[in-house]
Amino acid sequence: MHTDLLRFYEVRHPIEQKLYVMFLEHRMRSFQGAFHMNPDYQHWYGWAELKRDLAEIKHEAEMLRKQFAQTRRKK
Repeated sequence: MHTDLLRFYEVRHPIEQKLYVMFLEHRMRSFQGAFHMNPDYQHWYGWAELKRDLAEIKHEAEMLRKQFAQTRRKK
C-alpha cells in the first residue's frame, strides 16, 4: 500500500497528514526561498519545518514499533 499525497483528507494516520504538509507546503517554501535567493525564508519556513516534521514522524514511528512489539509479546 502507498500514500497518495493528493488524497490527504482520507488518511488513516497523523503521520500521513504530516507527510502531506511536508511535501506540499514546507518543501515548496524551501524551494521558493532558494529560488528567490532568500536564505532566511528558505531555512526557517522550509528546511527547519521539514526537519521538525521528520523528527516527529520518526518519534511516532518508534512509538508505534514499540507498541506493536509489546502486543506481539502478549500473544
